[in-house]
Amino acid sequence: MPERFFSRYGIVVRTLCAFFILCCLLSVPARAEEVESGTLSADVEAGLEGLLASVPRQGPVPDPAGYAAVLDFVFRPAAETATARPGKTEQGFGAFTRDTIKAPLARILRYCYDPDIPAEAVYPSALRRGFWLPGSDLLKQRVALWDKMAEKGEPVVLRGAEFEEITPDSFSGCYYSYKLDRLLILTRHQGRAVLISVSRQQAPSTVGRKGAIVGDDRNWEYVYSPVTGSTMRGLGWVNTYMYDSSTIAVFYEETPGGNTTGYALFKWVKAGWSNLNVVKRSHILAGSTRFLSGFKQVLESDKLPPAEELATLGRNLRRTPETELRKALATYSEHLMQLGEKDSVLSGSDFWSILKDAGYAETLSRDELVSVHIKNYMKRKLGKPGIDG
Repeated sequence: MPERFFSRYGIVVRTLCAFFILCCLLSVPARAEEVESGTLSADVEAGLEGLLASVPRQGPVPDPAGYAAVLDFVFRPAAETATARPGKTEQGFGAFTRDTIKAPLARILRYCYDPDIPAEAVYPSALRRGFWLPGSDLLKQRVALWDKMAEKGEPVVLRGAEFEEITPDSFSGCYYSYKLDRLLILTRHQGRAVLISVSRQQAPSTVGRKGAIVGDDRNWEYVYSPVTGSTMRGLGWVNTYMYDSSTIAVFYEETPGGNTTGYALFKWVKAGWSNLNVVKRSHILAGSTRFLSGFKQVLESDKLPPAEELATLGRNLRRTPETELRKALATYSEHLMQLGEKDSVLSGSDFWSILKDAGYAETLSRDELVSVHIKNYMKRKLGKPGIDG
C-alpha cells in the first residue's frame, strides 16, 4: 500500500511537503508586511507607474512632470523616507531603500554606463555576467553620459535591453539568468544632475540552478553548478524561477558638483515555484543591501583601476582564445577543489562532480571563463583575498 500510494501520488506529496516547508521558512505569521499597503503619496505612485510604463522601446516618452514627484520624494531628508513602502503590484510587495555612495556621480556614470566595461567588474556581489544586447541605444549611439551630465536642456533618454545572470542567492543558493528592458534618463532636478535607471524583466528567468557562496560573501567568490534546484535543506529538488521584476534606481548629486552621490531604489520581485511568489519586502531589502555592499566597495575604493583599463581588459579577454582562458585558471581550479574537500556544501555530489580533479574551469563556457578572470582581476586590484594563487 505505501509503495503504491507514493508511486501514484508521490509528486503531489512532495509538492505539498515543499509548500509546507517554504511557508515555514519564508512566511512570518502576523507580520505587518503581509497586510500593509504602500505609504507613498498618490503623485509619487503615479510617477513610478509612468516610469515603468515607459521602459519598453515602444512605450510612451517619459514625462518629466510625471516623475518630478518621484525626484522630489527622493531628495527629501533620509529620516523622512525611512519607513516608505511602494504599493503592492501584480509582482508582489515593493521595497524602497536609499544610501549614500562616497563617489561623484560622474564616476558612477563612467564605470556603470560604458558598455565596454564588464558589468561583473562593477557589480561583483550581484552579477555573474551582464551585458547590453544588440540594438540598445548605448551600443548604437555610444553616448558618454558622464560628459553630458553638466549639460542643461532636454533630458537624455536611452533605451535598450540587457542580459543578466546573477550570483547565487544568499538564502536559497539559486542563481538565474534573464533578459530585461532598461530605460535611462539623464536629467537635472533642483539644480542637481540625476540619472534614473528603470528596468523590467522581459519574461520568466531560466530555472534556478544550484550555486554556492565560497567563504565570506564580501569576497565575491562563487561556484556555479549546472544542477537545477536549491541548496536549502529539504528543497534541493524544487524548480524555482524569477517570474518578474522591476527596478527604479535614482542616482543624484547630493550637492551640485559634489563628491557624494545619493542612491534611491524602488524594487519589486516575483519569484518562487509553481507560480507561487515567496518574496517579501525583507528579502528584497536584504538583496539590495548585498548589492550595495559590493557596489560601494568598488566605486568608493581608491584602488579602483581607471575606467579605460577595465574597458581594455574586457575587450582583450573577449578576444583571448578559449583554451588560454581555461589554462590560466588551472591553479584557481586546483584551489577550489581543495576548498571543496572541506566544505559541507561544495563536497556534496552536485558540486563535487565539477570540482574534482581540479576540473571546474573545464565546465565553464567562454563567457563564464571571462567572468571568472574579471572577478579575480578586480579582487587583486582592490586588495581582496582570492583563491587564484
